Amino acid sequence: MSVPVSNLLKSSLISLAATFISLAAGFASSIIAARLLGPAGSGKVAYALWVATSAAALADMGLPQILLRNASGVTDNGNAWKALVRTALHSFLISVSMIGVAILLFAAITYAHRDASHAWFWLITGLLFLSYAFHVFSTAVARGRNRFGQTARTTLLGGALQVPLVFAGAWLLGPTGALIGYIARYLPQALKLRGYIDPAARSSREALSPEMLRYGRYIWFSDLIEILVLSRIEFLFLGAFLSPTSIGYFAAGLGLAGLIEQIMLQISPALVVNFTAAHAKGDRQSLEASYRRVIRTVALIMLPISMGGAIIMPELLPLIFGDAFEPAVPAAATLLAFVWLAGMSVIPWGIISASGRSATLLRVQITSAAATIVLLSILVPSFGLEGAALARAAIVTLTFVLLGWMAWKYVRVALPVTALAKTVLAATLCAGAASLGVYILDGLPALLSAIPAGAITYMLAIRFLRLITPEDAQILMATAGGKLPRASRPFVGRLLDFLAPG
Repeated sequence: MSVPVSNLLKSSLISLAATFISLAAGFASSIIAARLLGPAGSGKVAYALWVATSAAALADMGLPQILLRNASGVTDNGNAWKALVRTALHSFLISVSMIGVAILLFAAITYAHRDASHAWFWLITGLLFLSYAFHVFSTAVARGRNRFGQTARTTLLGGALQVPLVFAGAWLLGPTGALIGYIARYLPQALKLRGYIDPAARSSREALSPEMLRYGRYIWFSDLIEILVLSRIEFLFLGAFLSPTSIGYFAAGLGLAGLIEQIMLQISPALVVNFTAAHAKGDRQSLEASYRRVIRTVALIMLPISMGGAIIMPELLPLIFGDAFEPAVPAAATLLAFVWLAGMSVIPWGIISASGRSATLLRVQITSAAATIVLLSILVPSFGLEGAALARAAIVTLTFVLLGWMAWKYVRVALPVTALAKTVLAATLCAGAASLGVYILDGLPALLSAIPAGAITYMLAIRFLRLITPEDAQILMATAGGKLPRASRPFVGRLLDFLAPG
């Protein structure tokens, strides 16, 4: 199915904008839950979200990824695509029904033990699972047919519904009510699924080829590791060894770090898009040059946010989530200090993926997952909340190092270690300057002084450490300069000239 380039570009921009709005709505909802429900109540909400998304990952069996991967190749008048969607949906419904029934049984058992409030909580969690699971499947079907604009519109609608409903639900009904807002976030796209299904189409075993099923199983296993273990399994350990309040504390810190990580995950695909093409051409020099430049660029963006954010956390976290979350500050600072490694890991991941070594990536995931469980088992009982943060910091470091080493071993591209070390130094100077504002002042005045001080120091460090070359500046202006407002281009040009003197 051919789609005009202009339409694809428009859809990509709409999707990116919708993604950022969705992230903003999610972050706003977490703030609302924290303010209205406190650490314990927001912890229950965070735990329910993790359970629902994990259950959905278990239920989808890699079918959405199968649809996305094979959409472009199934083009015989749409009949093969319709049969594929119908067949995938049939398997999906069986799996979703089984897990949905299990959640309902758990809610019924809870009710039988005369705990009606918890029974309602798990019933609504079950509805959240259904909404999210069908949202994921429906999105895959829509994007498989290049309906990016449509999914973007439903994302915007869901985000618009989410924030007021989380507020109203939390205010009136507590944690259970807050979950209603999250259900509304995923419902618009979930309800679109019916319109994508041709009633005349029939499911058949032939529609899902053995190759599709093998790919689906691999992706399913990989996604399960990512969602069940590597995303927020800390909630399980904190709930088991500590309390829902500790989950709320950790969720607040993880929300700040995760917001930064997600932003970079949205930007990074645009940065690594040429890896596959360069690898296919066998252009080793271009591949390595692109890889090193992307690493340096992302590090320049993420490191000052990460390390500077960790320094101002004692003032930032209570200001956003309330004074009740002050015990979360040390863990939140640790999470933010290491989030740059998590955001950057997508780059060696992308270049390894471009080389076709999916099994290598799976081995990295399995290693990181095993290490996560071991570290959490040791550190959470001993150090509590801070132990969970230290475990995550160790895992993101391990993952980045493993991916960097694998990229060198199999693709023969090396991390720019010297440039990274210089960038870490510049970010450390940035954090040091910001710390003066936090040390001298309190609250909002501290942030208003710390952030500019850190930014100015960082720009001076970039200049004197030569972290941006004149060639980098030319590439940035050539690629991004034309997209800037005309009035701002001279200022940006002068700033780049200052940062990268010839």
